[in-house]
Amino acid sequence: MSLRIRRIVGDAEFAALAPLWDDLANRSGQQSPFMSHDWFACCWSLLAPHRRLEVLLVEEVGAPVALVPLMQWRERRRGMTVRSVGFIESPDTPWVDMLVAGSVGPVVEAVLDHFAGRSDWDVLQLNGLPSGSAALKALEHALPGRFLWRRGGSLTSPFLTVGGDWEDFYAAKSQRFKKTNRNIQNRLARAGLIGIEEHRALAPDSPLLADVFDLSARSWKADRGLAMATMRGMREFFADLTRRATERGWLSLWLLTLNGRPTAMEYQLRAGGIVHALRADYDEAQHERSPGSALNFAIAKALFKRGGVHEYDMGPGENDYKLRWASGSHETMRLRIYRRGLYPRLVHAVETVVVPAARRLRERLR
Repeated sequence: MSLRIRRIVGDAEFAALAPLWDDLANRSGQQSPFMSHDWFACCWSLLAPHRRLEVLLVEEVGAPVALVPLMQWRERRRGMTVRSVGFIESPDTPWVDMLVAGSVGPVVEAVLDHFAGRSDWDVLQLNGLPSGSAALKALEHALPGRFLWRRGGSLTSPFLTVGGDWEDFYAAKSQRFKKTNRNIQNRLARAGLIGIEEHRALAPDSPLLADVFDLSARSWKADRGLAMATMRGMREFFADLTRRATERGWLSLWLLTLNGRPTAMEYQLRAGGIVHALRADYDEAQHERSPGSALNFAIAKALFKRGGVHEYDMGPGENDYKLRWASGSHETMRLRIYRRGLYPRLVHAVETVVVPAARRLRERLR
């Protein structure tokens, strides 16, 4: 199969890809919101102009067969300036992949040949590839002998399998788990009136979305610069995402209110029977009452009761409150590919030899 790669580097060209992107997603079966043009458009609005757009459009006899959503940037790593290329991703990207309609192997070969012929990069950083990704498997098959490369670690995200009867599911949980939930519900009830709301459609300028940002500013993440309200560009990112997710029918925003005031929230995207928790926050002043855990309970129960959902992805990180519910975990991988040449080889040596040796030395000195 003879494949041709065309680079999309302008914002207008990227925006014009939307219909083709949707068609390719339909043909590939990769219809998750996180592989949609809408998602990458939100991410790119957050990242520009600090990075340079580079989407690879792979064509066979002029017909699109794959899209690889990439960007370029320069960074300082271990005292060296490194020219990096990687997937378009935001701090809230759970996973990312190549969008391929048809056989993945030839597309991966074409992409690697494309980068072999370029000298404007040092490291290709492919973060967030699902461990079961066909592209990941094809890359690891094709890379040996072609480039220096390594796996750069992994990240796990717990999920709950939703199915069957809620009462049977909950009855099978440990007595300790059920007692913890009862105690949380009782503590909240003593503090006042509890309300649980789910919103499937919101305008970007909705007062309710403003309430969510206000709640985020009252969370423990705010002072650390990790909250929706305090991270650069996150207000604009979530306003844009809310508009697009509402139009697509993906949005699900859950709120727990205490005496009418938003006290815990979870911002989800829902499609294809999978619910993904993108952000969760709670009022730090109510920490002792565990409002976030109470909201988790309400969400899990509602998903079982309503039907139409078979999986609840709770987001990255093996927190105790997630693991208490989890049926298993998804894993994403980080892949590092180094361009041929003396300088990229030096970067590889520093990251695979020098840095591990320095860590071992520090451990011995301790």
